[in-house]
Amino acid sequence: MCGIAGILAPDEQLVRRVLPPMMDAQSHRGPDERDSTFLRFGNLTLGFGHLRLKIIDLSSCAHQPMIHPQTGDQIIFNGEIYNFQLLRRELEALGIRFKGHGDTETLLHALTLWGPEATIPRLQGMFAFAYYEVARQRLVLARDSIGIKPIYIARIPGGFIFASEIRGLLASGLLDTTLDLRGVASLLAYGAVQHPLTLFKSIQSFPAGHYQILTPESFANGYDAEAGLRRFWSFPAPDPGITEQEAVPRVRQIIDDAVRDHLISDVPTGVFLSSGLDSTIVAGVAARHTPHLRSFTVGFADQPDLSECQLARETADTFGLRHTEVQVTADEALAATQSWLRALDLPSMDGLNVYVISGAVRRQGITVALSGQGGDELFGGYPTFVEVPRLRSMAAKAAWMPAAFRKSLARVATVGKSEAVRQKAVGLAGSNGGILSLYLHRRRAMSDPQLQSLGLDAHALALTEDYLPPEAAAEAAVNPRDVVWSVSRLESQFYMGNMLLRDGDANGMAHSLEIRVPLLDQRLLDYALAIPGSVRLPAGARPKYLLRQAFPELLRPALQRQGKRGFELPVRRWMLGPLRELCQSGLQTLRSIDLLNSASLDSFWSAFEREPESPIWSRVFTLCVLGLYLRQTKVA
Repeated sequence: MCGIAGILAPDEQLVRRVLPPMMDAQSHRGPDERDSTFLRFGNLTLGFGHLRLKIIDLSSCAHQPMIHPQTGDQIIFNGEIYNFQLLRRELEALGIRFKGHGDTETLLHALTLWGPEATIPRLQGMFAFAYYEVARQRLVLARDSIGIKPIYIARIPGGFIFASEIRGLLASGLLDTTLDLRGVASLLAYGAVQHPLTLFKSIQSFPAGHYQILTPESFANGYDAEAGLRRFWSFPAPDPGITEQEAVPRVRQIIDDAVRDHLISDVPTGVFLSSGLDSTIVAGVAARHTPHLRSFTVGFADQPDLSECQLARETADTFGLRHTEVQVTADEALAATQSWLRALDLPSMDGLNVYVISGAVRRQGITVALSGQGGDELFGGYPTFVEVPRLRSMAAKAAWMPAAFRKSLARVATVGKSEAVRQKAVGLAGSNGGILSLYLHRRRAMSDPQLQSLGLDAHALALTEDYLPPEAAAEAAVNPRDVVWSVSRLESQFYMGNMLLRDGDANGMAHSLEIRVPLLDQRLLDYALAIPGSVRLPAGARPKYLLRQAFPELLRPALQRQGKRGFELPVRRWMLGPLRELCQSGLQTLRSIDLLNSASLDSFWSAFEREPESPIWSRVFTLCVLGLYLRQTKVA
């Protein structure tokens, strides 16, 4: 896990001047080593910068930017390639000789020998890299299939820049920092900015599952983010031929292989262990492959009723893990919250928990942590897997009613509920009844009226009626005959892709901690996402049915019985107490730059004070976080 930065421009002195501050801004991603190279790219100068967090091959043989000894090709790489040993054996059989034992060297030789077109689709891992091919004067950017590792890109006069984090691009001083109201609207609508948008008109997120090949001719008329862009992975369609009898042992074997491969490391490795099924399965399988595995559970000392520590401790004892409980006090969690706000790369409704947990684990001397992320999306762990089919059935029965009448009924049916809940119900009632519309309304944070009251109208901003960028909506494929498959696809693209994975990377790397996600292994994505919904989550079955069937020996009854839980912080209470002044400061920043309607901002805060335990708190918190982020990035 590392940080990368690059710049391509006509002015060599500018390239040499700008690259160091881009790297400085991301120093937390690679505290162990840093280096840069500069080379000609036609009439342009290309600068590669790399920040290294040493994990596999701690020697100088894995130093980056890495240069091919014969061709001079170069690579800067962030992530891990889990099948690199298999690729290495193939390359060795073809006569390649390696100096070290890391995955970056394997990747560089594969790209040089086989080319990006043949190599990238074969990679199993999480990755974001830039590769320069000297002989053919080609620059290649690539990002893993599901988007675990980020790349952000921006156009500059005569060229472009890219980096692992937005702060790296902003540190260049070359970009127009005009805010993109589309990004702001999507953040407030869903709690996270929706790809490919960011908060800045000049910056985009590079698409997952794609690579881009650029030549000097690509810049004749300026950088085009679509030029040379090629897709190497797509979500698989449901395969009706897969049966439960086939799926259970296959899922079991793939997860076993994935966890084994995700344990490869030359530095201390641990596993996040909660009382949930996903982390329990990952920990249980990992314990079979490595002795003396360390596990970590983080609890909030002031809320023992929400703690997962006892169940996690029992799990660790059962698997023979060396277990550590990290109890976070209210003062520590509050300090971490304030630190998190200062460390943000992009605002999010979520991410604070990952930041707190990652910091606690990193302080225990761990550099790599395995997470159970992905189990909910692939195997049906979220309420949306049950609610969207139910809502779809209700919508079909009420389709004859005018939308306005359905909305009125929803308001009547939710009398006595909080205003946030009522607005959610009205939004669902007003949807077109399709799977995509129902899913998006179910996942929405702010409703249409709330966004419009802030001055954010979807049509005026050239967003879809669901406040998505049109290109993202176009990618949101559903299958009307398989609602479970469709929800899995949508959860993976939107909630996980735009929020959970982005927050996991940014908040883990803020502490120089690599978070690995074996349940998002490429082999599992390719197989599990093709399993029909009737097999993955049969009607009436408990959440994650297929995982329960695949690993019954790891899931004792106490875990099977409990509902979904998680590490929770009392942020809503802090907002009325020790975080009140900071939150008000964030809202004042939004007022001062006239970004959103001031009267509406006041109304949001008043609603929160009236109903602090209702879901409105998270909407207000997102507004506060947005304001604080804009102030610290000196946009406001």
